[in-house]
This record gives sequence, structure tokens and C-alpha cells, in this order.
Amino acid sequence: MELRHLRYFVTLAEELHFGRAAQRLFIVQPALSKQIQDLEKELQVTLLERSKRKVNLTPAGTYFWQEARQVLAQLEEVQNQLPMIARGEQGEIRLGYVGSCIHTFLPEVLVALNQRYPKIQTYLSEMTTASQLDALQKGRLDVAFVRNPPFAEQWEQRLIFQETFSLVLPADHPIDGRNFPGLSAVAREKFILTTRQDGAAYHHQQLSICEGAGFSPQIVHETVHGHTVLHLIEKKLGISFLPSSFARVTTAAVKFIELKDIPQRAEITALWERRNPNPVLGMFLGLL
Repeated sequence: MELRHLRYFVTLAEELHFGRAAQRLFIVQPALSKQIQDLEKELQVTLLERSKRKVNLTPAGTYFWQEARQVLAQLEEVQNQLPMIARGEQGEIRLGYVGSCIHTFLPEVLVALNQRYPKIQTYLSEMTTASQLDALQKGRLDVAFVRNPPFAEQWEQRLIFQETFSLVLPADHPIDGRNFPGLSAVAREKFILTTRQDGAAYHHQQLSICEGAGFSPQIVHETVHGHTVLHLIEKKLGISFLPSSFARVTTAAVKFIELKDIPQRAEITALWERRNPNPVLGMFLGLL
């Protein structure tokens, strides 16, 4: 059975007349009759009841007509969509991101992607930096939005977003933005910082904020999740540094003091595999 058999049969089922069907198909009537006979022989059923005056579908013929139309319609849809997929205008893209992306730049990117390429499906996964690097290595992500990634030759990278750090304190801490004398004032405080395992560079960056103020922090808790840090600070279990955007989204009883004068900045970098064949990736990177 070939696709032409389906097309011939569907056309004949619509016309119920060999002559008119043959004209629509631009073939001679005997050739159409032969193709239908071959189809019935292969299927081992009678699809049409023939007489000198009319042609009718058998119950098997009616069922086969309905199914054949769906097959041909699906094939037509595939043919129509293929050029869009080849250009990257349709398909899917798998994105990983650290938590702060969702309340900074990522929603705007997703809105713009949906407006420009509404047939692209996105799959989003909030993950730690370490988990994203592992998923990217194993081909489970197309793009990873991470903090301070290590260099690897197989990855392309692009700095996407940058913001200041803030010192985060319990709400009733005596220091606030009006009387803040500098980071040396919190040198004896207990700190909650990120884990080295989730990213040595980001961990070192937070340590360097303290070292720049002339002290080494006393670390009592380590976690990679910003909202966990906020709740620990609310319970007065320590203080920390977080990207300043967290101030806009938390309901925890904490206060933020923006550190505008230090050189360190919280950065988000996009990573992707150099040889990733997904055509949607190029469209997405162009949008970024």
C-alpha cells in the first residue's frame, strides 16, 4: 500500500463515480479501477459495491475512508509544519534556571518568545546551578541560566542579567539603611551562604564581599535556595547576601541594605551546547 492508494480511494469515496474521480486525479478510469482492486486485494476486504449505475461504500469502505482521510490530513499538516520547524519557528526548547530568574528577566523573555513564535513550546525547570550543569552535559536542557559557571569548551555562554547584592538582616536588627556604617559592622555576625558544591565561583564571590571589608565570615548554614535563606534570616539564624531583586518578592520579616558601592554583582549567564542541533535554539538565542 502506498499513499497514492489512499488518495485515489478517498477521491473515489467523495465522488462515488469512477469517471469523475479519475478526472480529478488526472488519470484514466481503468488505471483508477486497477489501483482500487489492488487495494482491496491487499486489505482482503470489499471497499466498494459497484453496479453499472452507481458506486457505494461498504461498511468497511466507510471506515477505511474516515481513517484514510485522517492519515492524509495528518501528512498534509506535517508537510505544512516542516518548513517552520526547519527555521526554528515551531518546536520545543528546554530551559533550566535558578530561582531569581523568575522574578527578574525570564518572564519578559517568555512573553516575547510567545508573541514572536507562538508555536514554540517551552519546558521550564527551576534547578540549582550544579543540577543544570549536569542536565546540560547529559542533553536534558537546551539552555541553562546559571550563576558564575565554570568554563568548558563544549559550551557557549552569554551574560544575560546583572544586579547588585544586598545585605539581608532580620527585620528588628539595629542596623538599617539609614545608619549602616559599612560591612565591617557585621563582621562578628553569623552568616548563611551558598554551598561550594553548587558553584565554587559563586561561593567565592560571596566570600570576597566579606574579605573586601576586611574579615572572614563565620558560616553557620549553607543552602543554595534564596527563599530558604530568607526564612532562616527571619528566624534570626544568621544574615546573608542575596541578589537585590529578592526584596521585591519576599514576605519574610527581613530588611535589605543594597550594596551599591562594592564591585561584586549578582550575574546570570546563559549556557548552551555548541553543537546542539535544535533549530529552536537559534531563534531563542536571537531573542535573548
